[in-house]
Amino acid sequence: MAERAAYVCRQVSDDEADLGDLVRLRLDWSRSQGLDATPDFDARFRDWWARESGRRVAWLSSPAEGGPAVAMANATVFERMPRPGTPEARWTYVGNVWVDVEHRRRGVGAALMDEVVRWCRASGMLRVVLNPSEMSLPLYRRLGFRPADDLMRLDL
Repeated sequence: MAERAAYVCRQVSDDEADLGDLVRLRLDWSRSQGLDATPDFDARFRDWWARESGRRVAWLSSPAEGGPAVAMANATVFERMPRPGTPEARWTYVGNVWVDVEHRRRGVGAALMDEVVRWCRASGMLRVVLNPSEMSLPLYRRLGFRPADDLMRLDL
């Protein structure tokens, strides 16, 4: 996709601007689903990030010409419990991939996921797991993701 170069992806730091972008994008996503912000949302989000940032990595994507972030993704790292005779293994669950409505279908989601997968490979992850929305299935299929039939769940 030629338009991928139109966006720059970066890993989120604890920088105030990055956290502000994550908060804003999460609010934008929520508003697009009809949910209004609550007065305590900013503080709740920042508290969550402080608790999770030890095992979670996030990325932002912005237009290459500058401006605020228009897309985000995050990943949680899981590590296999040690077992004799079994090698160590780590994998990543990717979630909260969201692209601002005005920037969809321009390659930003693919560029963001390319960056996530690149980080996973460089970090020695065994696999990347995600739960796609119906709308995102074509993107993930193009990127080489396939269905996982070996999972089960129990909703509580």
